[in-house]
Amino acid sequence: MTLPIWLLFTLLTFLASVPFYLSLRNIVKEEPGKLESLVRRMFWIPGVVAIGFRAYTGEGFEDVSFGLGQIPWLFLLAWLMPLAMEILVVFFATRFGLTRLDPSLIQFRAGKVHVSQSIQLLLGHEPQSYFKFSLNLLATVSAGILLMLVFSFAEEFGWRGFLQTPLIQTFGLGSGLMLGGVLWGLWHAPIILAGYRFTEYPRLAAFVYWPIFTICLAIITGWLYWQSGSLWPAVLFNASVKVNGRLASAALGEAGDSRRVRAVWLWLWATLAVFFLALWQVGGIGNL
Repeated sequence: MTLPIWLLFTLLTFLASVPFYLSLRNIVKEEPGKLESLVRRMFWIPGVVAIGFRAYTGEGFEDVSFGLGQIPWLFLLAWLMPLAMEILVVFFATRFGLTRLDPSLIQFRAGKVHVSQSIQLLLGHEPQSYFKFSLNLLATVSAGILLMLVFSFAEEFGWRGFLQTPLIQTFGLGSGLMLGGVLWGLWHAPIILAGYRFTEYPRLAAFVYWPIFTICLAIITGWLYWQSGSLWPAVLFNASVKVNGRLASAALGEAGDSRRVRAVWLWLWATLAVFFLALWQVGGIGNL
């Protein structure tokens, strides 16, 4: 019996991750600061497996575009969208009365923004105007995105540059994207269960929150890849998500990772994902 390409790729990606999974427990117990470093190394696995597949089958890389693509401004969208989503999470969470800004981390007083030194900002922590704070935040996350691009490229080359096409060909657009998102999310499950990010509710996060989130990301990154004709907007978006992903937690303190705030977070991402899926189904921007 010959396994489908998408299933074989998924199995090999999970199997290649087993040594990392097995080392998680000791790292969390003895060196918790190294967990983030381990996770970043894991991001290489889907890309390496995809390269191995292409080399073995002689498929090559001609079908993966590494140019600027057809719509260059999609790079700007990919860069800023995750930052805007985190700002919306903070806005709606505070607006709905779910929580408030952590006064020990950030305060707005007399036309100035006061930021704790525990929040690393590229242009300094002194009290600053709203305009300077906006530039400071944008410069800080942009620098982080540049550093994260290499890890995001490896991940996107595997999940989007290789797996997305056979999934869509086999299951159709919507089902293929959602299945790819679920597989991507479950690949993270051992990391989350070991204490990555969602320490208070790891099971709920690993098997509910994160797979729903990665379904949303699979739809959006898939649309960026398809609409632009280039892998780079999806890579940039992935890197931006990784860097901006903790802004709500930074602004709201521990409440930023509460179940109620995470529900708002998923609601916003799901709304955005449905919009992009609908846009994809009508044929993209040019057919609006």
